[in-house]
Amino acid sequence: CAGAFAIFGIVDPVLARFTPAIMASVVGDQFPIELPEPTYLESWAQWTGDLVQLLTIVLIALAAASVAGEVSSGTLIIPLTKPIGRPAFVLAKFFAVVGLTLTSVAIGTALATAVTFAMFDGAAAGPVWKAAGVWLALAVLLIALTMLGSCLASSTMTAFMIGFAAYIAISLIGLWQPARAYSPAGLNEAIANVAAGQSAALAWPAATALGLAVLALYGAVLAFRRREL
Repeated sequence: CAGAFAIFGIVDPVLARFTPAIMASVVGDQFPIELPEPTYLESWAQWTGDLVQLLTIVLIALAAASVAGEVSSGTLIIPLTKPIGRPAFVLAKFFAVVGLTLTSVAIGTALATAVTFAMFDGAAAGPVWKAAGVWLALAVLLIALTMLGSCLASSTMTAFMIGFAAYIAISLIGLWQPARAYSPAGLNEAIANVAAGQSAALAWPAATALGLAVLALYGAVLAFRRREL
């Protein structure tokens, strides 16, 4: 997980810097186009765009395997024979995935910042780090929802599909403006705006995301307590 974040953190600023030149060379003289000189904001947009899309899917896959993977492989019996209890096991898995996510996004954002500063003049790190913080609220929600699926499902793939369906649903609900203003569906737009150095209404989307994450985690604990292994 951290490796994927690190790779994108290095590659995304490079793509932002050289994509206009590559496009111009590919089009050639037959279709002359004038593209504006890229700025560090394109680098932030590239990085946060991959955070919201590809890297979020990586995160969902990780959370899906957290419980369902051990159930399907049969390795879950060993830790549950120790006096830790099922609720503690689910919570430990959740915080482990959240901790790995926090570490991974910090590494990726730090690398993206370093490469961007090396390639662009006048870069400001504030927007991308703030956007990464907003993304964490969305990530925590999706981890909790996917872990709920992982505690309910009999396979990692089923748990992944539950988490992915939640991700798609949040994205689609975000097409409705009132939902963007008062629910986690507004986080995708907020991440893009913050990365661009613009203002964004964060209170309601972040608060509802974290509140729903708590409810989903509570549901995961209840589901796993009642599950036959």
